[in-house]
Amino acid sequence: MNIMETDFDIISDMFDTVYDDKIESNKDEEYYIGKAENILQQIEEDKDYFIFLKVFMKRYHGLNDIHKKDIIDAIGLKPEERIVYKEKIVYKEKKADKKKKLKLNMNDDY
Repeated sequence: MNIMETDFDIISDMFDTVYDDKIESNKDEEYYIGKAENILQQIEEDKDYFIFLKVFMKRYHGLNDIHKKDIIDAIGLKPEERIVYKEKIVYKEKKADKKKKLKLNMNDDY
């Protein structure tokens, strides 16, 4: 046994499964973890990992909210704070026109 065993080697030993490119349906969770570890072990460069992850995320929007939340929690994303500014519009009443024609008092005040 090698002193520096990878996660993939441990999983392979535990489940005695040969991993290839074919991914079967309706298997235990451990099967898919092993497949993912196998693929992850083969990707050495960060740019390659980024491309692979981007392709895998194509179906993210089809997941239910619980699965999306689990992924967000696993990644450690925090919600982005947003500051929203709202303009308050204030209307002032117009004062009476000063240029308005004065009315002549036709009533006799005397």
